[in-house]
Amino acid sequence: MLDVRNIQSSYRRVPAIRDVSLNIKKGEIVAIVGGNGNGKSTTLRAIAGLNALDGGAISLKGRDLASVPAHDRVKHGLVLVPEGRRLFPRLTVEQNLMLGAFATSDAHKRQETLQYSYDTFTVLGERRRQQAGTLSGGEQQMLAMCRGLMSQPDLLMLDEPSWGVAPKLVTRIFETIHTIRERGITILLVEQNVHRALEIADRGYVIQTGRVVMEGSGKDLLGNDEVRQAYLGM
Repeated sequence: MLDVRNIQSSYRRVPAIRDVSLNIKKGEIVAIVGGNGNGKSTTLRAIAGLNALDGGAISLKGRDLASVPAHDRVKHGLVLVPEGRRLFPRLTVEQNLMLGAFATSDAHKRQETLQYSYDTFTVLGERRRQQAGTLSGGEQQMLAMCRGLMSQPDLLMLDEPSWGVAPKLVTRIFETIHTIRERGITILLVEQNVHRALEIADRGYVIQTGRVVMEGSGKDLLGNDEVRQAYLGM
């Protein structure tokens, strides 16, 4: 599904990620974990085409993305739900969802996904005419995830989906990630809650100072002493 080879990216000539490589097979949930400021979000932004590459290569379903701009990557099935949600606060819930479907020409699939969003998160259906900015943090995260689904992605990238979400809703968010995978969608997940991320992931990558320093199954990384001491406080 996705092959990332030795990518590098900088902010104002200051390297943020160095020689990051990872791969994702169709139908997997893959997690990227690590401390703040180590390059996790930059990796997702580079894959999405929002950060320029200084080197390396990215391919999706065998297609080189080097010359594909960010908005066209959505049309090829690559969608990012960014950190902080980035909703249009003065637009309604339904307007935000429909904006997520800009790359979808199939009206039947668009309506089907809209209904799936309302069925999965009933609060969104109840508040479809309400301005997005008036929702709680957890409700906004639900909306952001569903807006990403409206683009009919093959690969959905989620950046910190539990950020700013009340604890009682975090479990619901992770349960929904499982149901999204059951729809045949591959997931690349960046998450500060290392335990929950690796618990749900088939495989994981640990990033430190812009480099991948460890990889393995979610279960193996959860049991790794270095990961437990550095990120789980155990």
